[in-house]
Amino acid sequence: MNRILALLIILAVLLASSACGAKKPPEQAAIKSRNVLSVLREMNSSYEKKNLDAFLTGVAADFPEREAFAKSVAGVFAKYETIQFNIQYTRMLIMIEDKGRIKTTFTWDAQWKTAEGTSVKDGARVTLVFEPAGYKLASIEGKNPFLAQPGETPGNK
Repeated sequence: MNRILALLIILAVLLASSACGAKKPPEQAAIKSRNVLSVLREMNSSYEKKNLDAFLTGVAADFPEREAFAKSVAGVFAKYETIQFNIQYTRMLIMIEDKGRIKTTFTWDAQWKTAEGTSVKDGARVTLVFEPAGYKLASIEGKNPFLAQPGETPGNK
């Protein structure tokens, strides 16, 4: 009986010591995902604060029609008094292509309000594509979340 008890204690000690190994450094995919999330949070914050310069630092220089996009976002900032922009981070999919771009797919919803109280609500699922070097927004696949769609929400006048 004592031998079985001693064997169980030795086995428990061996299992416990092997479970407490050295910390493993995060993999490259985890680092890239954190960097993309950081850029996305910064863009979200600057968008809600209506800071165009800070917002555009997250957009790549070779973004398709970058100047038109910047003018459109500036128009949104000028037209609306407040912007509430929400990203559902809990249901986000981040895909890291081999030696390629990083795609993040998520659901967003937003509400833009004018000084007069008129509001526009919108939301959809979108994929944002980021460059692997610099983690800048390279393209948008789907409905552009940063441009308020025309039309008013019923009952909000």
